[in-house]
Amino acid sequence: MVKAAARIPRTYLATSHGCDGYLARQGEGDMEMSTTTTERLTAKLRLAMPPTTGGLGSMWEGGDVRATYVEYLRVMHGIVRASVPLMLVGVETCLRRPDDPVASALGSYLGKHIREEYGHDDWVAEDYQTAGGDPGELRDMTVGGAVAGLVGAQYYWVRHVHPVALLGYIAVLEGFPPAVETVDHLAARSGLPRSAFQTLERHAVLDQRHRADLHRVIDSLPLESHHETLIGVSALHTAAGIRQITRDLSIRAAGDGRVPAGAR
Repeated sequence: MVKAAARIPRTYLATSHGCDGYLARQGEGDMEMSTTTTERLTAKLRLAMPPTTGGLGSMWEGGDVRATYVEYLRVMHGIVRASVPLMLVGVETCLRRPDDPVASALGSYLGKHIREEYGHDDWVAEDYQTAGGDPGELRDMTVGGAVAGLVGAQYYWVRHVHPVALLGYIAVLEGFPPAVETVDHLAARSGLPRSAFQTLERHAVLDQRHRADLHRVIDSLPLESHHETLIGVSALHTAAGIRQITRDLSIRAAGDGRVPAGAR
């Protein structure tokens, strides 16, 4: 049994690679003084993300890290399995806007990113199985309102406003890669093999590249003010949604019994 003293250092608790330092470097100065779209977006996230990453950190502070991690995988599968279908809807919507220069360039980026993200839900399922879960449960599990609201808002914005909203969603989900050291500490505290953390470990590397690609795309698009506003609203909604999901996970970890993933 893992000793209770084997606690995860605060710098790694958020499962986000240098989150505060990254935001501090990218968000220096007032939003009005920022010169690029990504700088202005990062300035907004500088305010929104610390409570979110702090919630992720608090989630691992309970006594049963193994059970918490298994629940975390259930929730993450609910989110990750929606990524490719959501981006496919984004591409479809972009194709319906042939005279929209933002949609044209965005569709090309999403098509590339779909290929990069394809099969990542299988990684989560494999981790879940290694951690002792039944992957079949993930396919049939009831996903609650928090996860559905996180993903569902994107469908609304893509279909009824503009698919550029997806850039705000991706900016949060892939903009703060997990630290490699987090895997070491979670494995030590949970008693699970390192192979149960392949999703976190791979994204610690992949998401750094994806973040750089995303920022280049955002700054290359001929965005108007309403596009930028929508990206910001989407990003802040995503940050708030992740914060709610981690609260729910912490509550489940502290209590008895299982409720639907992202139920609240």
